[in-house]
Amino acid sequence: MKTRLRYIALSEAEEEMVLGAPLTIAEHGVTNFSLPAGHVLTEQNIRQIALRHGEFVCIAVADTRSDAECAEALAQAQARLDVIFSLVDRHRPAIAGLYKAVLAYRSI
Repeated sequence: MKTRLRYIALSEAEEEMVLGAPLTIAEHGVTNFSLPAGHVLTEQNIRQIALRHGEFVCIAVADTRSDAECAEALAQAQARLDVIFSLVDRHRPAIAGLYKAVLAYRSI
């Protein structure tokens, strides 16, 4: 089964959701809470994240879109980014890296 990643507000997180990426919370540069990708959230986990002022979590959800729908969504995201980045030199390494990172984020 295909999955896709979604970033949601902690207030939307529910028990049994699966983390799509590692979750790490640090305070003053010191990690004080972490969970691995693939971890199934519990009510206690969600409470611990809230107590440590976590705001967002990345979850993995089933992707019910067809391959054509995925390709269309990616094409739309790329077209939108092309407009946003139209006034900058995308041959500069930093700009090219930013474009690539945003496109990767938008394609999940």
